[in-house]
Amino acid sequence: MTANDRLKQELIEQFGTPCAVIDLDIVDRNIAHLQSLCDAAGLANRPHIKTHKSPFLAQRQLAAGAIGITCQKLGEAEVMAEAGIGDILIATNIIGAARSGRLAAVQRRTPLKICADNPFSINLYAEAGRAAGRPVSVVIECDTGQKRSGVVKPAEVMELAKIVRDNPWLEFGGLMFYPPV
Repeated sequence: MTANDRLKQELIEQFGTPCAVIDLDIVDRNIAHLQSLCDAAGLANRPHIKTHKSPFLAQRQLAAGAIGITCQKLGEAEVMAEAGIGDILIATNIIGAARSGRLAAVQRRTPLKICADNPFSINLYAEAGRAAGRPVSVVIECDTGQKRSGVVKPAEVMELAKIVRDNPWLEFGGLMFYPPV
């Protein structure tokens, strides 16, 4: 029996199956490799944590040089904020979370950046910022042809940016888009 077979057997006996097991040496090499590619290209790295959802792995990405993290949902951001991660972008409109008060609760402890592509979402984020006593950073999502989500026309971007600029509970956080195919 090889050392790997013994380790596999020990893990099965201790945790049962199925059991996710990762090799941290490989994970760290992958994180370092991606960070080096970003550094060489002069790009800021903000990895999306929706695949691992792990504060432990997100901290490793930040330690390697990532500027922050990206979450898909407020629940992911809540977990990451609780773990002490302070630069979080939520890459979708989160209307329900804004209405429920959960957004304001996280915003009180950790300033968030949140995507928006419509005035309705932006106004809800302003209400959450007011309730939290801290402005919400709004990143306007632009559609570059993939028809995922986001505004299409530059005039739409300007309209949303003006709404953000004119509200004291909002800050303009920039633009977000997925590169065209």
